[in-house]
Amino acid sequence: MSVYEKIFAILNKLDIEALIYIGGNDSMDTIKKLSDYAILTGSEIRFIGCPKTIDNDLALTDHTPGYGSAAKYIGTSVKEIVRDSLCLKYEKGLVTIIEIMGRNAGWLTGASVLAKGEDCTGPDMIYLPELSFDIKKFKEKVKKLLAKKGSVVVAVSEGIKTADGKYVCELGNSTDFVDAFGHKQLTGTASYLAGFIAAELGCKTRAIELSTLQRAASHLSSRVDILEAYQVGGAAVKAADEGDSGKMVVLVRHSDDPYQCGTEVKDVHKIANDEKLVPRNWLNSEGDYVTEDFVTYVRPLIQGDVAPIMVDGIPRHLYKPGK
Repeated sequence: MSVYEKIFAILNKLDIEALIYIGGNDSMDTIKKLSDYAILTGSEIRFIGCPKTIDNDLALTDHTPGYGSAAKYIGTSVKEIVRDSLCLKYEKGLVTIIEIMGRNAGWLTGASVLAKGEDCTGPDMIYLPELSFDIKKFKEKVKKLLAKKGSVVVAVSEGIKTADGKYVCELGNSTDFVDAFGHKQLTGTASYLAGFIAAELGCKTRAIELSTLQRAASHLSSRVDILEAYQVGGAAVKAADEGDSGKMVVLVRHSDDPYQCGTEVKDVHKIANDEKLVPRNWLNSEGDYVTEDFVTYVRPLIQGDVAPIMVDGIPRHLYKPGK
């Protein structure tokens, strides 16, 4: 019995009329395959995709629920790191490299620009995986900055590559570990660059990897993000109830100021296995910072706060007793 036969046998046994799958690209690929199999076998079960990924790399949708809250955390954390760096003084200066998630798309790393404001200079450089990374130019830029200021902060995507297609994290001591989907695990980009700069320029360096924190910091959730999660969830249920299948709910932005966003339903075949990348014109000509267009895009998504319920000084999470 094939995996699809097993899945449909379970769904039929449970008398499931529709399955709504929440997730990112891999989840939408699953919806595509299941809806295709349903057509081939004459099954009346309907399959709808509901977007949810901090990576923000799903095609056809303006953005994905989860991204706004992650962007809010990244902007906040980078700002705190920049402020902390100003308090540390070293003879040859300090360079801090912040590694942020993003294999092929730099939406999360670009959000580090949100740290910039009247009270903070923000990161000095931002490198996304959409463009090749030139380590020599990077070193020279850091050297010039250190000649002007005592602290330099750089935000880099974990997936930045050199011109020959090699991940920067592979330039150091890395292991070729892949996940269940065959994706090479990327880690160590900041660590490698911090070591490289320390050796080349003789300055103090720090490597900071936000890692799981950027997708788990519920205390910094965006209210807009949470409301839109309910919005796409409701739209997915409505689509399934109206007989749609092989579709995904997408968010459609109507305006930036005031921010307005609605939902539509699109063919999942035009979304699965495709990646939405940061447009080239949303990065500066040097490729080491994002433009105001990026800021205009992301800022509405981080608006509003959701105060956590505090118990004994720590946020209380939903949980199932005994678990």
